[in-house]
Amino acid sequence: MRAPTPPSALTWLLLALLPGSLLRAQTPIGIIISEQSRTAFTVQGAGARAMGLGGAFIAVADDATAVSFNPAGLAQLLKPEVSFVGRGFRRDVAYEDVETTAGTKQLLVSDSLISSTRVDPLFFSGSLPLLVGDRTLALQLSFQRLIPLGERDSRDLVENPVSGGTSSRLLQSIDQGGQIDLYSFAASYEFSQRILAGVALNLWRGKWDLNSSSSKTTGTTTSFVNFSQSNRLEGANYNLGLIWRWPTWSFGLVHRTAFHGDYTFGTVLSTSAAPTPVVTDPTPTGLHWPSTTGAGLAYRPREGWLVTADFTHTPWSKARYMTTNRTLNGESFFDLDKGTRTPNSTDFHVGVEHLILTGGGIVVPLRMGLSREPQPVVDRVTSEQRVIYGLSLGSGLKRGAVTLDVAYRYGWGRRRASQFLDVDQIISNTPPTSLGTERIKEQKLDFSFIVQFEQQPVARVLRHLFVGD
Repeated sequence: MRAPTPPSALTWLLLALLPGSLLRAQTPIGIIISEQSRTAFTVQGAGARAMGLGGAFIAVADDATAVSFNPAGLAQLLKPEVSFVGRGFRRDVAYEDVETTAGTKQLLVSDSLISSTRVDPLFFSGSLPLLVGDRTLALQLSFQRLIPLGERDSRDLVENPVSGGTSSRLLQSIDQGGQIDLYSFAASYEFSQRILAGVALNLWRGKWDLNSSSSKTTGTTTSFVNFSQSNRLEGANYNLGLIWRWPTWSFGLVHRTAFHGDYTFGTVLSTSAAPTPVVTDPTPTGLHWPSTTGAGLAYRPREGWLVTADFTHTPWSKARYMTTNRTLNGESFFDLDKGTRTPNSTDFHVGVEHLILTGGGIVVPLRMGLSREPQPVVDRVTSEQRVIYGLSLGSGLKRGAVTLDVAYRYGWGRRRASQFLDVDQIISNTPPTSLGTERIKEQKLDFSFIVQFEQQPVARVLRHLFVGD
């Protein structure tokens, strides 16, 4: 990493893998500019059926989206399938009853609400089950948009001194675009009627850019901080899965291996104290991404009913930079601290499904689920961790070779947080002293479309393409 002058260029670094990101000093003093824009940071699979079950799909995994939850489940496919999953997403973050200080003055900050909405293709796949030794061998190629990184947020706040005096106006804006995608090849084999095992090779490809600005006007004086960063991430890992199944229940295990990724970023920073932009050229570094381990149990008490539960654990404290720069090397990806303040997370998901058989061979599912997803985010002042709770409802229909699923998830979270900062604090590198209530509301609408094909025509086409007539 280049050591430019003045030293402020080394003082600032943006953790831009999270939407909105985290900007803080390379010292024990933490300065948060736009943490409020981060989306829920949970690595999980994609699929409307799974979301309708609250995300509890590790022990079920019986459709083409299985690779994103448990690749072992692909061996349950009976016919070739293609699938598509899309998502509409809206997120609202409110900050209420916030108080802060500037010098010796106590200030009340006006309430604010920021919202963001986006639509993404989440998953594509093509799956081919084959008979090998009278057992199923399933192969699949897939694409998953693991983390969408698009944000356009703005806040317009007013600071009112409690004891009277001149009010100040705070303006913040964030504009980020990009994503982290997975390209996967998976194989799963039915070793016996009871045991299924699978593996997926995932290529991680990320590209995103961010622009953030903050300004404060008091009377005729304005101070500002402008920051931009371009980012690239490449890496590879494996998903390893196992399913042990019986007629009325099944047990699933999945492990997403850790990996060392190539992470490159370039930054531009300017402030009212140093208005000449300080540019850091694209800097190659490394990033250790931690593993994730999950287990699930599915129970079928009677025909047409399914009850399922999962938990997954991710040691986010092991997400660390790897670089020859001694200042950055070994620091946490989330809080730029060489300690262990970043918490590990254990997510819980439960769901229930009931299938209704109608006339004409149509099957209509009814689904409901609950989830609890702690985030690797702890407030520096209150020490409260951000936790997102979720309630999901889902339905759809299946007729013949075509399956359409839809699911809605409402998520919420609340904590005491030190969110709002005086821009002068950022420039002078002094600690944040704000304190208020953070309320998060998330709404997701997923839909999945799966089409099955007959085995023999597909086999004939593949033989023509790769073997010959």
